[in-house]
Amino acid sequence: MELKVLFIEDDERLGQGLKNNFNDLTLSGYIIKAEVEVTFEEGIASIMNYDFDLIILDLFKDKEIKDEEAGIKVLNKIRQTAFIPVIFYTGHAYKVTDLISEIVGVVSKGDGIDALIKEIERIITSKIALIKSQIYSHLKESLRKYFWETVDVEKRVFIPGKNDVSLGYLLLRRFANSLSKQNIKQLLGDSKIKTDKAHPMEFYLYPLNPDPRIDEYQAGEILQKDGVCFVILTPSCDLILRTNGNRKADMILLAVTSRFTELPDFLKYDELKRKENKSEKENQQLSNSEGKLKNWMANRGGEQDRYFFLPITPFIENLVIDFQNKVMVNYEELTTFTRVAKLDDPYAQSMIASFIRYYNRIGFPDIDADYIIQNI
Repeated sequence: MELKVLFIEDDERLGQGLKNNFNDLTLSGYIIKAEVEVTFEEGIASIMNYDFDLIILDLFKDKEIKDEEAGIKVLNKIRQTAFIPVIFYTGHAYKVTDLISEIVGVVSKGDGIDALIKEIERIITSKIALIKSQIYSHLKESLRKYFWETVDVEKRVFIPGKNDVSLGYLLLRRFANSLSKQNIKQLLGDSKIKTDKAHPMEFYLYPLNPDPRIDEYQAGEILQKDGVCFVILTPSCDLILRTNGNRKADMILLAVTSRFTELPDFLKYDELKRKENKSEKENQQLSNSEGKLKNWMANRGGEQDRYFFLPITPFIENLVIDFQNKVMVNYEELTTFTRVAKLDDPYAQSMIASFIRYYNRIGFPDIDADYIIQNI
């Protein structure tokens, strides 16, 4: 696979040296195809006109009119118009260390080419930074197949000039469905994705639009207020603003969560794990406690269906929803909460199904089994 890299370096000798060093170099399975621009203005023009996978960017403009933030201006232009990771390669790296993120790297020229190679390999390994080309290829193939293997073939369904359906809608829904877990794993080549198990990140949609006027609140949405997380239980259809300006639900039902680390089962496990020189009995107790925690994580812990486990991610800690601990708030009060994330499908449906089962269960006294056995 090729990695199209643009170097923006206003020292022409250094810029050409970078191109010579990197062009056709293979890094982490990618063949580098390097281009160089020797002015920041030409660099921006190239970014607008060509499709690069990575930008390696100087910081200072040292020509006739000096500009100590020329590279920052290019970064801001990229943020507004493109989806491309950036590495600052500069002699003034200390000035931009606050910009370091998953998709923005900073390397000092004093650390040399080897340090730059290492940062490029980090960007490649992160997967997300280079997802664009894979998605473009997948979209292109999805469009081709839909045009020629569906619309063109199914002539009795798609009659010219007589379609009462939106072909664009059908196409995009088919594209969305094509992004199955297996296909995503294949697109990313990411070993962290396991098709037989769910990674915690798969549970959530993140981030959410903070403005509910653009994206309505939905069932399964996780809100936060005063350090406590809540989950919306009210059905999504009741939260939609109808054409008459009203919603079906004026009062919204929220379930309160608690920290997983505060559960008695976890505290017992933690105490046993921390203990040194455990006896054979204590090791068995530790194993049993770990099994109980795994049951919680599989939503088989505590009373049947009363609880629902939410796994930890960078934006949420391990939590447990308790369907007995609920609050009602006015719809307008939701704006006083912070929108954290939303449970993705099918986890949102599973959570709602657990809630419904818990409150719809029909209980009856235990039968006198001893009496029956004695009279068999």
